Amino acid sequence: MISEINITFISVNQIKFLKMNHLFRMLISALLLLPGIFNLSAQLPEEELLWPDGIPGNPLEYKEEKLTVNEFRESSLSQSNRVFSCVSVPTYIIHKPAKGTANGVAMVICPGGGFRDVWIDREGNDMALWLAGHGITSLVLKYRTFNSDAEELKISRDEYNNHVYADARKAIYVLRSRAKELGIDENKIGIGGFSAGGSLSIITALSLFEKSLPAYAKFGQINTNPDFVGLFYPGLNQGFLKVLKEKNTFPPVFIMNGGEDNVTPPENCIQLYNVLKEKKLSVELHIYSKGSHGFDSGIGRGYAVSTWRDSFIAWLKDGGFIKDEQ
Repeated sequence: MISEINITFISVNQIKFLKMNHLFRMLISALLLLPGIFNLSAQLPEEELLWPDGIPGNPLEYKEEKLTVNEFRESSLSQSNRVFSCVSVPTYIIHKPAKGTANGVAMVICPGGGFRDVWIDREGNDMALWLAGHGITSLVLKYRTFNSDAEELKISRDEYNNHVYADARKAIYVLRSRAKELGIDENKIGIGGFSAGGSLSIITALSLFEKSLPAYAKFGQINTNPDFVGLFYPGLNQGFLKVLKEKNTFPPVFIMNGGEDNVTPPENCIQLYNVLKEKKLSVELHIYSKGSHGFDSGIGRGYAVSTWRDSFIAWLKDGGFIKDEQ
């Protein structure tokens, strides 16, 4: 069985990106005729441009956007496992609950991948599909990546942080500016992510790069601060804790990790929990005995760890984001 397929397509500007995205879809349709490779049978919502008017002077203009299609787990709701890298043109997909089931809560989901890759399905669309079944609207963000081995990359990692931060802020802007259309409560819009996506989530909640936002990131009067934060085996560092110690306010936080994780160690989550608790800020922490890094839903990795998403929903109910009857 072929377990992995690499596909590369040009994305030098938005027009080329959209044209090649169409060709990619045609290629996938053809590949679906080949048995035993992969299955994209779950219909995903339409992909949209995060910056529809373009990004003037985009410093992350890779020659090629790269895609790897891996085998997916049986538990995958999207029945897909794509990984993007060299992302120049950020996009998003909005997942809406079935008609009549929305509870007004919405969330930006930031997949992981070390900021080099975006694991769009395993740590994005799968979570969004599951949340939709619980009445929650989600925006899965395919943010720009930092691929240091690309010869055309001209900016430093520090400079990159400003632009990926702008992508996350814009994602919240999209949800809040479309709140009425999507049936969202403007005061119940959060952000959450896996691994590096967790880093991006806490960076956004901390407003860490607000003073260095790029000139193209204009949000007018729309509030781009999250109302809650979900950190799922997040990448954390001492710098985040130092900034947090200087703050007196912070949105409610749900933190989750596996005890076997040696990439983003649970000890860092415990430190974050202690800082928030000392400040009497709202926080909940779950450390499971099972679960090495990147276990997404936790299904098949252990009994307790496979229940973490249910705990997240219960936490949203405890926090008043979801009403008891919902």
